[in-house]
Amino acid sequence: MSGRDRYANSARGPPPRGGPNNNDRGYNPSRSAPPRGGARGGGGRSNNNDDYSASVASSAPIDPNMPDWWNAKKKAERRQREEERRINVREENERTKMGYGAPRGNDGGRGNARVVAVNNGAGDDRYSRKAGAEGVGARQVSDFDDTKDKNSALRKKMFMDGGAGGGAGGDDRLRKIATADEELEGRSLMDLVDRGTLMVGLCLILIVVIAVTIPVALISEDEPYVAPAVPDPPSASPTMARQQVYWDIFDRVQRIAGGPDVLGDPNTAQNRALNWIVFEDGMELGPGKDHLHQRFVLMVIYFISGPWTPVEGRLEWGSPVHECEWEGITCKDVEELEAELEGKISELLESGREDGVKIDVPQRIINRLELRQRLVSGEVPGEFSLLYYLQHLDLENNQLVGALPSPLYKLFNLQTLFLEQNQLTNIDAVGEYRYLEHLSVSKNAFQGPLPESFKQLKYLKTLYLHTNAFTGQVFDILKDFKKLELLDLAFNKFEGTLPAELGEMSNLTSVFLGHNEFRGTIPAEIGRCPNLKEFQIDA
Repeated sequence: MSGRDRYANSARGPPPRGGPNNNDRGYNPSRSAPPRGGARGGGGRSNNNDDYSASVASSAPIDPNMPDWWNAKKKAERRQREEERRINVREENERTKMGYGAPRGNDGGRGNARVVAVNNGAGDDRYSRKAGAEGVGARQVSDFDDTKDKNSALRKKMFMDGGAGGGAGGDDRLRKIATADEELEGRSLMDLVDRGTLMVGLCLILIVVIAVTIPVALISEDEPYVAPAVPDPPSASPTMARQQVYWDIFDRVQRIAGGPDVLGDPNTAQNRALNWIVFEDGMELGPGKDHLHQRFVLMVIYFISGPWTPVEGRLEWGSPVHECEWEGITCKDVEELEAELEGKISELLESGREDGVKIDVPQRIINRLELRQRLVSGEVPGEFSLLYYLQHLDLENNQLVGALPSPLYKLFNLQTLFLEQNQLTNIDAVGEYRYLEHLSVSKNAFQGPLPESFKQLKYLKTLYLHTNAFTGQVFDILKDFKKLELLDLAFNKFEGTLPAELGEMSNLTSVFLGHNEFRGTIPAEIGRCPNLKEFQIDA
């Protein structure tokens, strides 16, 4: 048997380094030198003399007056009780996941031994009992140090700390650990943290949150969030389905587009409008849609006269919505127009244009078209005549030159025609608009007497002729206009006298005759106009 095994099986433990051997028969405890300091309870620092004293105390008989067998039995019982107490402490420490340091070894270095709890089950090879020659068992404790000499010294010290030499100190330490475990058990983190420290921490967190939130809010108010611009998606390539629709739409629109040759020519606006409707229009109209013709005509006008500068807050022409929502366009239902015009619209839609060309009339029909400063080329596209059901047309400030554009002759259903601020010189065909109620040709280049065709405009309510070079006896033509409400002849070269027939225009509210060559007196009959509010003339 090796020396280490002999110490492990001995209840007395290994002899102190450099001291007498306790197993020698001639050993006398009274002849040994007194230790320098007693053993510390709880596994504190110790030296070789402490180990030596503990060994002597553990080998002393319990009662010298009793036989040896009785003393051996009592020692075994005492070791059994100590062993059970230590096992209980180790199990409690294992449950609470707590450990504590081991004392320094004999060589002055600090040993780091961990007391490992054991279960009562068999088969744990870290703990075993071996029968010694005297019949007394010793516990073999495995630890986690690398050096076997330190392991042996630590096992001896731990054993002696709970034995005769350091039992009282060991008990105190174990009781303190058990008490601390009981105090910690069942307590939450809030119970363990100092309340003052917790309040300080919460205040700091609150200050940080406020310091971050206030600047962000101020920045958001000064510079509102603007979503990044979404790039325009790439143009989709023609799909097979739309390619098949192309020829169906081609057949539907060729009769109003000047024939297949014009529609198939890639250099014409008609061809561009066709391809736009088939491949680019977001609405993807089919050949059976009721407003296909109306949308096609508008896009032909756009490709001839456009592109136009968008107006803020309004939808551009070509937007993927119904054309009645585009800028400058107003629509009404066919039934509403029918009731408004007392059946005239149905006759118009059935007859179509004067040459017999008709378009498919949609449910929502255009009745007002405002194209101010849109026809920048000075050309009125012929497709205007296909909108023969128009009631209101505004072509103000569009650089129109010369005679009234011929496509406008076909719009004989017009009630309002505004042609201000152009360079027109001939308006002889105005008499074609037999339903006209509001006419403005101010600020053009007209000269000479007023055309005789004006006599046919019996429904006129407002007439603006100011800022031109008209001459002659104007009232020879206008004296029978009984429905006139506003008459503006200012800044022309009209001449003659004011007729008494002015008093028969009972609906007049405003008359402007200044800057002309009128002579004579103002007729007294003018006082018969009950609604007259403004009458302006100069000498």
